[in-house]
Amino acid sequence: MNYEDFVCFVKNGMQERLGEEVQVQIHQIMKNNSVILDGLSVSERDSGIAPTIYVNDFYREYCNGMTMPEILDCIENIYHKSQVKLPFDTAFYADFEKVRSNLACRLINRARNEELLKRIPHRPFLNLEMVVYYRFEDNMLGNGTILVYESHRKSWRVTEEELFAAARENTLRLQPEEFLSMDSVLSRYHMEDLAPEKKAQRQPMYVLSNKDGAFGAACILFDSVLKKIGDRLGGNFWVLPSSIHECIIVPESIPMKKEELQAMVREINRNEVDEEEYLSDEIYFYRRDLHRLSM
Repeated sequence: MNYEDFVCFVKNGMQERLGEEVQVQIHQIMKNNSVILDGLSVSERDSGIAPTIYVNDFYREYCNGMTMPEILDCIENIYHKSQVKLPFDTAFYADFEKVRSNLACRLINRARNEELLKRIPHRPFLNLEMVVYYRFEDNMLGNGTILVYESHRKSWRVTEEELFAAARENTLRLQPEEFLSMDSVLSRYHMEDLAPEKKAQRQPMYVLSNKDGAFGAACILFDSVLKKIGDRLGGNFWVLPSSIHECIIVPESIPMKKEELQAMVREINRNEVDEEEYLSDEIYFYRRDLHRLSM
């Protein structure tokens, strides 16, 4: 069965299982770095939201031997687990004052998101773009994020300046930075022997992210964070963007050339980072005396 037939089978199979009381649809959804995913959504009566389940990974499972009944069982199980038992009021999202305090910034790659950037507010930062998302925590829905589109901004009747000012003000409050040694991060995940570059393991490297480990590369937007790192290291440092979630910090004093660091970033991006989480192949340099981060 090819992929198109698979998607059609899943849609029809879920509609049959869930009955006529719901509407099952397939939508193509553009994610970060122009990654297009097929999302199966289930719309219920009296509910303002429709849970989305991405089917792309299930096709890989099918190609690896998983049967269609098993796949439908799995999707149905995910749906029931994410199903909202009570009506969920989405009207709050139409009021900027109600969402303002949960807006935050994240960084994405400029070149890989040309189409997406046409539809969302953004601000240039080095070879990247700063964008805004809404961060929510809900007892029924769990934690999640909603990317802010131009349509949202216009409905809120706020300027881009007001939008980004609110997001920048909230980012570190909602997700405080976390600066750890590479060794402590590897130990946390029991990955002491899985570092991407053997030579790098012997050097004093660090990981900059946030407490949640989500969209933590955005910490480099803030000079207050970079200044604290410079003060702790006692000098200038390199910033290696290893994903949208984190950056590797390398003191200038280590005996590695710029070309070696760049090669390390590219190796990590090619072998360790999912396409949707890629940030950049470029590396950046922070001058402590000038408080300046540059390419």
